[in-house]
Amino acid sequence: MRFHHVFVRVMLMAAMAAFGAASANAQTVPAAPVAGTWTLVSLEDLSATGQAVRVPTPRGLLVLDHAGLMFEAVVRGDRTRPTEDTKALTEPQRAFAVHGGFWGRYKVDAAARTITARAEGAVSPNVMGRDVTRTFALAGDRLTLTSTSVEPHQRAVTRWVWERVPPVENLSPGYRKVVGFWQHVVEKRVNLTLKTDVSSTTRAPSVIVYTPSGFVGVYFPPLSAKPFAGSDPTDQEARDALRGFVAYFGALTLYPGQVFHHILGGLSPQGPTTLKRFFDLAPSGDEVNLRFPVTTNPQGQEMTTLVTMKRLSGERDMLSK
Repeated sequence: MRFHHVFVRVMLMAAMAAFGAASANAQTVPAAPVAGTWTLVSLEDLSATGQAVRVPTPRGLLVLDHAGLMFEAVVRGDRTRPTEDTKALTEPQRAFAVHGGFWGRYKVDAAARTITARAEGAVSPNVMGRDVTRTFALAGDRLTLTSTSVEPHQRAVTRWVWERVPPVENLSPGYRKVVGFWQHVVEKRVNLTLKTDVSSTTRAPSVIVYTPSGFVGVYFPPLSAKPFAGSDPTDQEARDALRGFVAYFGALTLYPGQVFHHILGGLSPQGPTTLKRFFDLAPSGDEVNLRFPVTTNPQGQEMTTLVTMKRLSGERDMLSK
């Protein structure tokens, strides 16, 4: 157990270092230049005159694969600590002021130097179902994305600078089977003692992405997510939108039949923590069941949650071609 704790601390230190330091060993740029795993280096708001206001200590994860799938998660502050421009907001409202991102399918226009994604799931219900277009510039292991307009919950046109993270060394056969985008099908609350399903839940389009660079991203918006009436949510709209929403990114470690999500940022749960999940991969490799650790209900019966996911992309789509 002591070894496991030490190992987790080492993995977390390595993952956090990737958010602020350049990689010493640049990797070969893949055939599709923007495909890969990227961590956030800097975030700037651009005024109408082009003046850049740097956001302090942002965090984020960007994943683009060769199958055209994209995951983005950005944290631009601590929602529990109001800043000058968010102190008038309630804590639920600040969640949408400091968190952003989405997942969906993207296309690259090489001539226009743009990436356009259709957001299937997103932090904000106002983004879901919309096209998001960014210009891009690639220089070595740095990818600069700039919004083409003021996006929902952003203060201005925004510029993100991302840094490529290479694949971990010596990817094991088991790790290679797990990497990719996985879409949520159903999650069930199961009474193991009585061998019965207590509840069954479907969601708005939801994914988990496991990257060959040692990161994990999760978007599980509730099926009941509704667009806000205005550009920003009221306190009640924000509370309703957060209810049942699971969204975060973090470092990933994998053991036989188990994955650990070491959370670095996101809507929930707040603060650094580690989530343990058991997994059962179907023989076809196209479906996986994630099982939560067993708990005990007030009646002394053993309970767990079972999440069924289907594969959207895999090893060949995640690694350089």
